Amino acid sequence: MTRSTIDFGIDLGTTNSAIAVLNGMAVEIIKNNDSGEITPSCVYRDRKGRLYTGYHARQHLEEDPDNAKSEFKRNMGIQYDYEFKRSGARAKPEELSAEILKSLKADVQRRLGENLEAAVITVPAAFELPQCEATNRAARLAGFRTNPLIQEPVAAALAHGFQTTSNKVFWLVYDIGGGTFDAAVMQVRDGEIQVVNHAGDNHLGGKDIDWEIVDKLLVPALTRDYHLTDFRRGNDKWISAFGKLKSKAEEAK
Repeated sequence: MTRSTIDFGIDLGTTNSAIAVLNGMAVEIIKNNDSGEITPSCVYRDRKGRLYTGYHARQHLEEDPDNAKSEFKRNMGIQYDYEFKRSGARAKPEELSAEILKSLKADVQRRLGENLEAAVITVPAAFELPQCEATNRAARLAGFRTNPLIQEPVAAALAHGFQTTSNKVFWLVYDIGGGTFDAAVMQVRDGEIQVVNHAGDNHLGGKDIDWEIVDKLLVPALTRDYHLTDFRRGNDKWISAFGKLKSKAEEAK
């Protein structure tokens, strides 16, 4: 299928990612190989160096955190390498993000039979030039030729404003994701949608709430009931246990 417009949009998230296509006035989320509408933003390498993404990688976060990586969006745009200890491989945040984008592209190929080369990708409102450039590099590594970036709260406001019948209205859009919090004030006036102001925090999101639940609720309860010794984050003895607690905190939340 040949398209003359960019009809695909990608939410490249800290915790989960998704891709959707605009068909006329309707939006269709493209399901992944596991029939899910969201794909965990996780990458895993096994002992042979084989790479896995999505749900399969997510399953290894709790038991094998040395070889399963997630939440790398928070380090986009800085000099940072992730090491997969078993295979010895190393990767930058944008390289791991590229693997998630490749997975989403493959879902489109599988579901729609299209070789996707263009999509709008959302970024946090507080992403500055280095983070945006890293996102562009990730898209290029994944095989995209065109990938306009749009701020996440702005994307939400535009999606809603696309269907509004009001001729003069303001919106305050909140977006709290896995790793970032964004807000934008939007205005619709005389048929035009404008961004009045926007701001955000790249280090405030759902993962921080998860750890607050673990540290302030679960750890005190377990320490009290089971008399655990030195039960804290950062203790290598309990790495796997804390991975499971974080997962359970996310599920409960």
